[in-house]
Amino acid sequence: MKRLKILISAAETSSDAHAAQLLNALKLKLGSDFSVEAFGLGGPKLRAAGLEALVPAEKLLAMGFSEIIGILPRALAAIRVLKKAASERPADLAILVDYPDFHFQLAKHLKFASIPVIYFIPPKIWAWRKSRLKSLERYFSLVLCILPFEESYYRKSKVPTKYVGSPLLDELPLTLHRAEARAQLSLSPEGLVLVMLPGSRTSELKLHLHLVLDSAKKIAEKLNSLGHLKDRKLQILLPLPVTASQTDVQEKLNSWSRENPHPGIEVRVSVGDAHLCLLAANVGIIKSGTSTLEAAVLGCPHVLIYKPSRSTQWIFERLIRYRGPVGLVNLVAGSAGKDGPDTPKPYLIRELVMREARSELVSKEVLRILLDKNYREAMEAGLREVRSKVRGNLPEVSPSEAAASEIVQWLSENGRLASLK
Repeated sequence: MKRLKILISAAETSSDAHAAQLLNALKLKLGSDFSVEAFGLGGPKLRAAGLEALVPAEKLLAMGFSEIIGILPRALAAIRVLKKAASERPADLAILVDYPDFHFQLAKHLKFASIPVIYFIPPKIWAWRKSRLKSLERYFSLVLCILPFEESYYRKSKVPTKYVGSPLLDELPLTLHRAEARAQLSLSPEGLVLVMLPGSRTSELKLHLHLVLDSAKKIAEKLNSLGHLKDRKLQILLPLPVTASQTDVQEKLNSWSRENPHPGIEVRVSVGDAHLCLLAANVGIIKSGTSTLEAAVLGCPHVLIYKPSRSTQWIFERLIRYRGPVGLVNLVAGSAGKDGPDTPKPYLIRELVMREARSELVSKEVLRILLDKNYREAMEAGLREVRSKVRGNLPEVSPSEAAASEIVQWLSENGRLASLK
């Protein structure tokens, strides 16, 4: 039996899930003639798939510039651990997932160590920071992109690229309907349900939890005054990732509830069932990130929020000065075709970021989605288009299987499989 040694690095919650799917698919693709030895950086799902986690991903969860500065010593330490591992047990291949600033530094070392590097879920440089193209050309042997227009964009810059489809399609309950999701969550078929996803990291929860709760209170008050709730309550779902502390969040929620009593609100905190909650909800308040694209693919109308720390906001406004959309939903919906979002359309999803991330604006947008039928139906139609674009022109094949096939083909074409012992 031949042994394939792979260094895998996936530092975030969503990346951990996507990388785990890929690792499992890769093992199946290679078959019983190969033994896969995976080591590196990963979270609970990658560890369950067989990764030897030299660095647990939970140590590197951060958001924003000030938060990144806070974990910088840990990030540098993690890179040192991975560099040492690559030197002591040379890998046949490295697979890096998202998290570009960290992985570009790691890829540089791996390239110099003659370890081929494959990038799964590359940075969205077609939106901003196009200078990263040179690093992609220099350090990566293959880039596996997940959005349909990315492949031709990267190829223009001679980056070896293959489109494999979004790994979300492997993970989302695409055949489930709202009624079924509500039944699984023991929710009323006719109830009014709001889902809130304030983020997966401690820093995100700290910045967004009170914002979404204050917004929910304003929404309930307005709906109650209009008679839409009558004797019912606004059912609020707050699903947390497995990396978050349910106890800590529940304590913060209890503290908020004591200071903001409202009989028209019922909040339910859960762990690991965000996809069911998105399907069950009438509307959502969602922190910018992968969850917004998940909501779009599952057909959940929502408003995007992002409230950074003051230092992050200052840097973003004064130094970066990016003026385009930050949400994946709007970037995908506004794309001009295969070359990327060069001529953006009006935003499909309202983005309330930085100074606009205020409860009065968030609640106003959610109420518009709930009460303005034409507005809601137009958004739902746009979300269906986003789902179609995310699927692209791929046949009915698992994106993880497609990615695994591309990796095995690259290994074969470059003589890496034949040289294994």
